[in-house]
Amino acid sequence: MAVDSAGIAFTKMSGSGNDFVVVDNRSGVLPGDLATFARGVCRRGQSLGADGVVILDVTQDPLAGVDFRWTYLNADGSEGEMCGNGAMCGARLAVLRGIAPARCRFLTPSGVVEAEVDLEGEGVAIAMGNVRAPSRAVYQITELGPLTLYPVTVGVPHVVALVEDADAFADAATFARVGEAIRHDPAFPAGVNVNVVSPAGPDRWRMRTYERGVETETLACGTGAVATAVVVARLGMSEPPVAVVTSGGPTLTVSFERGGDGVSRGIRLRGTATVIAEGVVFPAAWA
Repeated sequence: MAVDSAGIAFTKMSGSGNDFVVVDNRSGVLPGDLATFARGVCRRGQSLGADGVVILDVTQDPLAGVDFRWTYLNADGSEGEMCGNGAMCGARLAVLRGIAPARCRFLTPSGVVEAEVDLEGEGVAIAMGNVRAPSRAVYQITELGPLTLYPVTVGVPHVVALVEDADAFADAATFARVGEAIRHDPAFPAGVNVNVVSPAGPDRWRMRTYERGVETETLACGTGAVATAVVVARLGMSEPPVAVVTSGGPTLTVSFERGGDGVSRGIRLRGTATVIAEGVVFPAAWA
């Protein structure tokens, strides 16, 4: 693609409901201030609009045994250690660009991630290692009444709250207020993603997520789906594989082996990653 000297080539992608601006930065095209770039281009209505920015880059360690380096920035410019749907989009674009084979490995701030990209469809699966299920709960009184929150870290911190009906739990504005209050609660000094979930069938759950860094409810969350699956399995309410229905419509599937020590092993997240558009973004988009 021919790129104006002042512009940066980008790919807009959808990952199971989340949307991302993805940039191949192997030649160092991005400005030095990545936080400002991310905040600018993720503005909806004023710029490209996205939940976050995914950056593909060369690895600095030739002995790492990976195909590329992956970086994720939230819409507020903060760096995310992990983003499940963003990882799937990064893997898809890496395959399309010839950066990596369909089965690839890439380096993230939370460690090495393995991915398998469907060449004939939109599916992508990523291996996310092991996650320790929560052994404690945090109780909070919200404007909607008491909530029992189960904290679990899936590269990034999450809490999972089980409710009778996630869709009827709260309207968008109320959920945003409740999510924001929990996200900034002193009990979670690093902040937290808030997932409200309810049963939707055998080993199938409906999930709504307030995302830290995006600072609003989003249409999907890959790490939130993993957190949900691990929690409901630990509570004896589901057996893997667990299907998680997102607000955007796509279903994320989480498979793993349950350990008696509370550790879910060999976690594998499967969703979709689709190219929506390609183009060139100019400095006015992030100025």
